[in-house]
Amino acid sequence: MPAVERKQVRLLFLAGYLGFGGSERQLSLLLENLDRRLFETHVVVFNPSPTLTYETQLRASGVTLWLVPPECRGIWRRARFLYKLLRSLAPDIVHSWTTYANPYAGLVGRLAGIPVRWGSLRNSLVAEGVGDLPALYRLLCLRSVSRLIVNAAAVRQELLARGYAPDRIILLPNCVPAPAGNGQAPDLSSLGIGPSSRVVGLVGNIRPQKNPLLFVEAMATVLPNFADVQAMIVGQPLPQDPTLPDRLDRAIRRSRLDGWLVLAGFRGDVPALMRRFAVFCLTSDYEGMPNVVLEAMAAGCPVVATRVGGLPELIEDGVNGLLVEPGDTAGLARAVSRLLADPALARMLGTNGQKTIEHHFSCEQAARQLAGYYQEALAERFGKSFYK
Repeated sequence: MPAVERKQVRLLFLAGYLGFGGSERQLSLLLENLDRRLFETHVVVFNPSPTLTYETQLRASGVTLWLVPPECRGIWRRARFLYKLLRSLAPDIVHSWTTYANPYAGLVGRLAGIPVRWGSLRNSLVAEGVGDLPALYRLLCLRSVSRLIVNAAAVRQELLARGYAPDRIILLPNCVPAPAGNGQAPDLSSLGIGPSSRVVGLVGNIRPQKNPLLFVEAMATVLPNFADVQAMIVGQPLPQDPTLPDRLDRAIRRSRLDGWLVLAGFRGDVPALMRRFAVFCLTSDYEGMPNVVLEAMAAGCPVVATRVGGLPELIEDGVNGLLVEPGDTAGLARAVSRLLADPALARMLGTNGQKTIEHHFSCEQAARQLAGYYQEALAERFGKSFYK
């Protein structure tokens, strides 16, 4: 094949949404930090988002956005739209950032003659949106692309257990930007949380994976023992279980935690909010590498999390956080109570967590790694002359 000379690599990403979710945040952070001298970036967005999106941040980073028109809903219409776009733009790499869009990158990308076609798996294989896909489509999500980017070694192990070749899996852990100085923690008085109250927080979309009911059950044990402590759950409901918000509300009332445990809904100030938390909790039943734990650790907030997915890769129990078993209400309550009763331990875990993020999870480092993987793939395909 003749050598191809380029000044920039043209990347085209596929994203299901651009709303304020963990996967979308990672895409935005990486594209903000990719070297613009080397890469020209485009993002195709399949669906409109019902809440705030990363559209402004991406455009400010020099990313060109392509929104799939409303009349192109459905697999075949989307595929035709994408085929025409790929033929027109002729990117060097098409990379699906959303698991269910992987077949578009793999199959439509092949038809359009795109040299490098990658996909992503950013959560457990049993996660909503992956485990419940039809068997054939799930197979295409995993097998139609030449390589899969995963964000946790635990996810990589799941793929290996399914017979996926090791050289087709690329581990790129999530990243988090450095906190912007020592800004003011938000005033929570409008939620009934006074300035002198210590806060135990849970942040995440209200969906079954995050198991917020476990947090409520644990707080029913913890809060009566600490008069100066209140709790809050931050996150927006998602359609996977429309009954969950009502069940949460009933559980809070049944536990007589009204006014002590607040459902705060969606908030756009989560990094600043972490400065207000005395303890941050994650109660998920399964995970990849959750952004929100990275954000808590970056802010120096002590973390109690379930031992699932990539969390044991991030948290060394008793060193930079505490781990409990998934579904263990009593264990969660003990761990939170331990930190509330021992501020010195909480400070030590928070400081060590912050150092972990600074040394291993910077977005500049992650962007450089991703750029290197792309360059290696193109060098394999075209030879090193691609970068003249």
